[in-house]
Amino acid sequence: MSDDNPTAPANDNASGDPLANTAWNLPAVLLKCAAIAVVIGVPWLYPNWFLLGSLGWVALIMFAARRRRLTATAGSFLIGMISLGIAFHWAPKSISSTTNLSETMSHVVFLGLVAWESLAFAMLGYSASALSQPPTTAEADSSRGRSWLWLLVPIWVAIEFFHPQIFGWSLAHTVLAYLPLIQIAEVTGTSGVAFLVMLATVSLARLGLHHECRRDWIEFGMGASLIASACIAGQWRASQWQDLAGQADSIRVAAVQVDPSKMGSVSEMQRMSRSAQTPIDLYIWPESSLGHYHISLENFRDEVQTAMNSEAPNPAIDPFPGVPSELLAGGKTYDDGGRDQGPYKNTAFLIDSTKSIRSRYVKRSLLPIGEYVPGETWFPFLRDWAALDSTLLRGADDAPLTLAGNQKVGVLVCYEDMVAENSAATTREGAECLIALINGSRFTDVDTLQQHLWLAQLRAVENRRSLVRCAATGVSCLVQPDGAITDRLTPQQSGMIVASVPLLRTQTIYTRYGDWFVYLATAIAMIGVIVMKANRRRRADRQPANSN
Repeated sequence: MSDDNPTAPANDNASGDPLANTAWNLPAVLLKCAAIAVVIGVPWLYPNWFLLGSLGWVALIMFAARRRRLTATAGSFLIGMISLGIAFHWAPKSISSTTNLSETMSHVVFLGLVAWESLAFAMLGYSASALSQPPTTAEADSSRGRSWLWLLVPIWVAIEFFHPQIFGWSLAHTVLAYLPLIQIAEVTGTSGVAFLVMLATVSLARLGLHHECRRDWIEFGMGASLIASACIAGQWRASQWQDLAGQADSIRVAAVQVDPSKMGSVSEMQRMSRSAQTPIDLYIWPESSLGHYHISLENFRDEVQTAMNSEAPNPAIDPFPGVPSELLAGGKTYDDGGRDQGPYKNTAFLIDSTKSIRSRYVKRSLLPIGEYVPGETWFPFLRDWAALDSTLLRGADDAPLTLAGNQKVGVLVCYEDMVAENSAATTREGAECLIALINGSRFTDVDTLQQHLWLAQLRAVENRRSLVRCAATGVSCLVQPDGAITDRLTPQQSGMIVASVPLLRTQTIYTRYGDWFVYLATAIAMIGVIVMKANRRRRADRQPANSN
């Protein structure tokens, strides 16, 4: 029986799977997988090619749907390996430069990470095969047997959410260049955008697989209509939020992009900040701009006292002499006994014009490998491999920081702008805008910095808050409440953004209820699979009687 036969038995075994037994078509299968992977992976580097990427996902589903489960699973896994390898090609170099691993071992670790992420592709391929290939000829002859492929949409939402990820990617991030489609995130979060993208993908894949009867076209029309409705509503919502942001109260910020690892960086940030022509309500410097201070330090007015309560060498005994308003900048704090050895807390300091530390924010989510290693408690040597010479402690307070004018800003540090729950939590606590302080100076590839921004872009839409990104080497920018990126600086170059940031107070459905949509989609997927199995079992039981 041919591997491309859609009525092939769902039972896979070593003797029946074409991948194992039909050697002559293995090169063709591998070539198909490679071509599909390239089409899926390239838009990660060039977001405006998102339509091309969508066609790649259509091809993946059609590839898996036409094959038995083992072939579909293995082929989809390979597609994931290649596409993610293209998308995150910068990772081996970053692993090598930030750990004690050799270049060879960095590539090995990268392959392991990509293999783990590719399990999501493998599960998608397995599901596409299982849903599209009926166990009986009777069901294959019925158009009802084709409808089960729609379950792939909620199944993918569940896979994406519950499968632990390293790179934090989502199908939703492939369509960020088309703003109307991402507006649904204010209701559903990132998963709702992924739902729409997968719905479009499955609609096209089903039409490619089945277009013989009227029902096939009706179902395609229903899927297309739902997506079109979401886009029309999204365009309206984006326009509405643009108007609301334009009418809202605002603060004037100056976000400085300077690499704090370079000699004289504090002086450079001071010089740039002073160059702002208009009155500024809040100056923003990146993560790690300041030094390491004892948690008891209350102000920077006495340089001797500051020196006694900080580690040497300290680049910022007096961070910004004569600051006319307030400064938000990143550093670290330690407790009694922690000087020169930690543990530390990655901290954002809000400093007023009298040099008093008005308040602090402590980073809540630590970066895997960069700040801790999963399993390090059982295998301490992993910390040596990761070149972690100090311990960081997590913060637990979601509350925003309050400026002198009573404006409330939600602070995110490092990669926290990729963590949806952190932004939602601080918005629930009253944040009127979001500010992310990012270092990232150890990542020299521009693609790395660009992708970090793309992974963070949906935080603005989910919570309908402006997001100011102040990154040491990029990408510093202002993300508007509709997801549009404005006032953007060039990566790897020093510069400063001066912008008015709207302050909004309305809370979205996603802000209030979080990932409710994921659990609904998961329940639909589970119920659908149970119904499908029961339906197929009944058809299988009736088949002998019908054949007689």
